[in-house]
Amino acid sequence: MYISYPSRFETYGAVKIYELSKVYSLFAIKAEWKPGLYNIPDFNELEKTAERTVMVVPSKNEDPMVLEGVLKAIPVYSPIILVSASTQAPLNMYSVETDIAKTLYKVTGRPTVIVHQRDPVIAEELGRHIPGILDEDRLVRYGKGEGLLLSVLLADGLKAENVGFIDADNYIPGAVLEYTLIYYTVLNMSESDYKMVRLSWGYKAWSSPDLYFRRMGRASAIVNNVLNKILSLRRRAETDIVKTSNSGEHAMSIKLAKEIVFAGGYAVETQELVSILESCYIGVEEGLCPALPGNIEIYQVETRNPHIHSEKGESHIIEMIIESLSTIYHSKLMDSKGKALIIDTLMDLAYEGEPTPPLKYSIPNLNSKDFLDKVLSESKTSVAYGV
Repeated sequence: MYISYPSRFETYGAVKIYELSKVYSLFAIKAEWKPGLYNIPDFNELEKTAERTVMVVPSKNEDPMVLEGVLKAIPVYSPIILVSASTQAPLNMYSVETDIAKTLYKVTGRPTVIVHQRDPVIAEELGRHIPGILDEDRLVRYGKGEGLLLSVLLADGLKAENVGFIDADNYIPGAVLEYTLIYYTVLNMSESDYKMVRLSWGYKAWSSPDLYFRRMGRASAIVNNVLNKILSLRRRAETDIVKTSNSGEHAMSIKLAKEIVFAGGYAVETQELVSILESCYIGVEEGLCPALPGNIEIYQVETRNPHIHSEKGESHIIEMIIESLSTIYHSKLMDSKGKALIIDTLMDLAYEGEPTPPLKYSIPNLNSKDFLDKVLSESKTSVAYGV
């Protein structure tokens, strides 16, 4: 595909945040060079990048037909990790997901790993290394952030260079294909070992009788605005550079993923940015940034396909906003003005007082290949095909 080179970037310590890029052609393999545009020069290079990029699909009781469409849309060159938090009783939705992935493997031969987030073998191992990640049942907490952290360890165990995340509730398989092509193109374009690409949907809609295409989701609009204001206060120069604070669809190098402090639940996407800024902006003078003397590069790309997914209700949106703002509020980015801004924003959502501090987890220093082997050899529910 043709993706526009970002026209500018802003630096925050060792962090480069690039202005929003756009897709100018969905498929441009072997197309001639154009000024201002980037494309992967040949199919072999695309295939190599895809093979080095593990695609993670976190799922929780999604419509099987929708999940199947997402999995089928991911190019066969990329291994897949399906991380499920779906029910196992009274209806075993996890077994349905496993059967879908297994059937696709039999057809395509693509390496596939399927794990359940609540697997006791996973809990035993992670509980020893990550404080707070287990709940009262001594199993890994339900939460998207916990699932993404687990998937990074598994992807590292597969010796991946990059990891990409795609939500399982996407009703348009063609949109999923576009996301993966953006990942490959930008990861190939970036020259940093510590790189991330975050997607901004061109339009967003819900699977309801009356489709209405919004330019930006409500959570993103609020959290983007707050994070930009916090950065503006610190630099004493107004910015609107952040367009992807709640980007569920994003990819990054494994080197960067292993340095990020993850947050539990729906706070994870915002916390990724906060974590990077804490270590490589606020902490750069203390040598806390792993990319030094280089930079962390954060690219943002607007998609062409609209993102259509199931309607999960107003309470879900409010929960996302509160959890996302809590990661900013309890971060090193904050001062008194910033805290007042977030308190006022939460009051508009009928939430009073300070937000609850998020659960935070660091990637443990363990042998990820041994972890993957242990899960696959000892678990009664986690399986792998072609690995």
